[in-house]
Parts: sequence; C-alpha cells; structure tokens
Amino acid sequence: MNNDQVAAMDAVKGFLYDYAKKDVESCMTAIASSKPILLMGTNDNEIFGSAADVREAFGRDFSNMDDIRWGEVRHARAETSGELASVIIELPVSFRTDGDEVETLFRYALTLVRENGRWKICSGIASVPFKSGTYTF
Repeated sequence: MNNDQVAAMDAVKGFLYDYAKKDVESCMTAIASSKPILLMGTNDNEIFGSAADVREAFGRDFSNMDDIRWGEVRHARAETSGELASVIIELPVSFRTDGDEVETLFRYALTLVRENGRWKICSGIASVPFKSGTYTF
C-alpha cells in the first residue's frame, strides 16, 4: 500500500479502536463534516444520514454492548484517488450483551474523504455475514 492507502486504513482502524473503547466523541471525530453522510448498519432500520443520527446510534450500540474486542483483520483493502478513499475490512468481534458472550464477524465497506489532511468516513455499510448454507437466493 502507498502512504495514502495506509493513512486511510489507519483512520478506519483508529475508528474501530475508539468504537471498542465505547468512546462516542472519539468515534465522531472519524466522521466527515464537509460532506453529506450516509451510513447503513446491520439492521434493516439502521440508515443514518446525519451526525446526530450516527451519534445516537453509537449511544444505542454502547448501551447494549460491553467489553468489545476486535480480532485480527482477516481481509482488508484500501484504494485512494485524490480526496477520496475506499476501505473494505473484515474482522471478528467479540462483546458481551445481556450477560451473554457474542462472537461474530463484521465487514465494513467505507468511503472516506480527506478533511484538513485527515481521512474521515462519509459513507459506508456494515455487514454481519451468515454462515454458508444458512440461506439461499
């Protein structure tokens, strides 16, 4: 990866680190302020079009999840061109909710824009894949 690609990937990993710490304010510093936002979560009703929506979603997540732990990155790719970057990343996550330990896999596809020399997330989608054979199309 070139320096821009590394910087974009580091921005995403920094966001994930702050997410694991349940630090809403630090997570929000990873979100773009110069471009419209569109983020989609894992549930069908998770469509976020403003910083306020994103902040509220983080609050909901963090009130339901404890001891968030990301595993090693399984797959990742970053591409950059000018002021835009695309980062796709897959990694396992573990957390506690309602006293239960949950282990699953997260996939993120994110678009980042450069703001004041730093990569910021302006759009993206989160996915929790099902085990092969669970459903058919």
